[in-house]
Amino acid sequence: MVIVNPRVESGVSAELLAQLRLIAPATIGHLLEHEFMDPELRPVISDFAFAGPAITVRCFGTDNAIVHYAVDIAQPGDVVVVDRLGDRRYACWGGGVSLGAHVKGIAGAVVDGVLTDRKEILELKFPVFGRGISPLTTRSPGRTGELNVAVRCGGIIVNPGDIVLADDDGIVVLPPARVAEIVAICLPREEQARARQQRMRDGVPLGELSGAHQRIDDALRQQR
Repeated sequence: MVIVNPRVESGVSAELLAQLRLIAPATIGHLLEHEFMDPELRPVISDFAFAGPAITVRCFGTDNAIVHYAVDIAQPGDVVVVDRLGDRRYACWGGGVSLGAHVKGIAGAVVDGVLTDRKEILELKFPVFGRGISPLTTRSPGRTGELNVAVRCGGIIVNPGDIVLADDDGIVVLPPARVAEIVAICLPREEQARARQQRMRDGVPLGELSGAHQRIDDALRQQR
């Protein structure tokens, strides 16, 4: 059975997404916990960051026609999120799909399964996450697949239109209604982190900056 639902508008402005892209997922990791995908999902390329609304895909077995369809209907800046329903053998995403996504202006992709054509993806510099590389690929009969439905990817539920933020460290998924709040809290923290790094370069010890040194000293005194 094939299910295709309309694309869900996130309602998050391009300006707000641009601000979110300046925030590392690791910075948000000091604030949130359950919104992060499994760290075993790793990117093929490095030195990148993307943020955009999710186009969600449920791809069954060896039939990846729905993935191709998702790339065709996605808009520039979207992020394709693929639920492979536990399959770790057949690659539904490779060089050809990456090229199609790159040409379309898709921001990135997350595939909870294996990828193929690693060299081609590296040459394209297209940011896609997966659980490994396999030479065994899917076919495209187009008999199954679901588009823009709630999926499970990286151990969490992703709804169509959710905002996916990712960089070399990993992936966080945010409900659109929370993006402005996260930006307001975390963007200043990014600036503060850069200031702390400069202070360390100027010779201030790490433990002094974090307060950890004082806390350990206090704990030792209480134990005596």
